[in-house]
Amino acid sequence: MKRHGFTLAEMLIVVLMVSIMLVIMAPVMTKKAKEPPATVKVIHEDSDSVPVGSIVMWYGPNIPLNWIECSGQSLDDPSLAELKEALGGIDYLPNLNLFTDETVDTNLKWIIRVRKK
Repeated sequence: MKRHGFTLAEMLIVVLMVSIMLVIMAPVMTKKAKEPPATVKVIHEDSDSVPVGSIVMWYGPNIPLNWIECSGQSLDDPSLAELKEALGGIDYLPNLNLFTDETVDTNLKWIIRVRKK
């Protein structure tokens, strides 16, 4: 006759072994959770490797130097001439920061590279 299932003793042994493993592994598994999250550091925010007119997602209240929010503003300002030329002479930026959902973090925004230096 074939045996189906486990005996109570076998189940208790498995539960005991899993419990012991969790007690041993808990400090190792929770160590990373207690460490502070890694921060993103902009090493050189004026890097020439990113062309003028590049649009990227940015998180944080402080926008890097030579970048602006992509929020529908006019490009008639003389300080934006390099950007206007790179974008083919358009007059306004698109408004990519229209968030209608209240659950969206307002520190999350689209920014565009304005000038090289």
